[in-house]
Amino acid sequence: MITTHPLTEKQWSPARKFFTLFLIFYLFFYMFPFPFSQIPGVNILTDWYEDAVNIINLWVGKNILQIKNLQQILNTGSGDTTFDYVRLFTYVLLALLASIIFFFITRKRINYDRLYYWLIVYARYYVGPYLVIYGIFKLVEGQFAFHDYGRLEENFGDATPMGLLWTFMGHSKIYGGFTGIMEAGAGFLLLFHNTKTLGALLSVAVMSNVVLMNFCFDVPVKLFSSHLLIISIIILLPNLRKLYNFFILNKTETLDHCKLVFENKWKVRARSIGKTLLVLGFTADIILMGVDYMRTNGSLAPEAPLKGSYHTTAFYTSENDSLKKIEDKNILWNRLHISGNFGSIRTEADSTSYYTLKIDTIKNTIEFKSYKDTAQVSVLHYEEKTPKTFLLKGKFGQQDIQAEFTKKTLKDYRLVNTGFHWIQEYPNNR
Repeated sequence: MITTHPLTEKQWSPARKFFTLFLIFYLFFYMFPFPFSQIPGVNILTDWYEDAVNIINLWVGKNILQIKNLQQILNTGSGDTTFDYVRLFTYVLLALLASIIFFFITRKRINYDRLYYWLIVYARYYVGPYLVIYGIFKLVEGQFAFHDYGRLEENFGDATPMGLLWTFMGHSKIYGGFTGIMEAGAGFLLLFHNTKTLGALLSVAVMSNVVLMNFCFDVPVKLFSSHLLIISIIILLPNLRKLYNFFILNKTETLDHCKLVFENKWKVRARSIGKTLLVLGFTADIILMGVDYMRTNGSLAPEAPLKGSYHTTAFYTSENDSLKKIEDKNILWNRLHISGNFGSIRTEADSTSYYTLKIDTIKNTIEFKSYKDTAQVSVLHYEEKTPKTFLLKGKFGQQDIQAEFTKKTLKDYRLVNTGFHWIQEYPNNR
């Protein structure tokens, strides 16, 4: 059963009732089916639901908003696509329709306090896990990884605002870890009834910073982060006046306390144990995913062979057993970056091409497979003359090439090798 909430017996105005219904339905459409979509087996049903919503969304975009070329672009890394904005409009229409129907069916009800209570419960279990996921990922290098060679070699003015933010956040593991602890801490607090208000307060503080960064640095997660902030505020709404009285007016207040109460002790214990196991299992799964990432791509991964940034000192094509110096800037390599199975080539014309690499340290070969055209594969032989001198030769594309490079490692960059100083006579703000 649910204990009586202070508002349960109060008569609401028609306007308040309708607005509350709209809020309930809109947030339900926005949040559902997470986290149910993460449950094995259940995700089959939730996939059908999401497919149906996507069909409705396409129809709304093309027929109501007249966006004839609207399509769902998958796996772009952006949560602010045209399809996502149309989806919000679709949710508004669905929420309005559902609210009107439900309002007239239940027009004799004095309020929707119990429905609002369940909305808050669902909202906590929506925002909480997301904050835990993002927080733990920051702790295990799943987000804001340390600088790669491409970033370190990029001209400062050529970076995008989002790239600049990622570089800033990834530079310090301690700062990134601190933000992760704050996010995960807010998420865990939201998952438990007695700490939900503290969790919502911390979530509002954390997400305000996240939303501001996303807007100021043009990170395409504006819609999602804004909704997490708004939902965190909504979780606080039932106690907002009391929080104002306590923090601003210095008045003594008792927060509203409405929760599930079981008459049998065994039900209480079973619920507590079950919930604890779910939270621990969920957390362990996220941590294991993060650690696995660290072992394959992060700081726990074995040192990749040839990892470094290579600056071209000589570049030739081979014709009839003679070497010809390249003058064409579109062909002449300026830099080669190697980071494990990823590589990039930057020409003198400032054009960058990206490749997946396969390095054979026994045969001393590197296979370059183009990201743009996976059928374009080249195998070059390499030779490390000295720790800082590197030679490549072989057929690359349609040309036989030979190139010599000087190598830079992470320790050769000022951004990396400038450590922490307690005492500084002059600021090192170069």
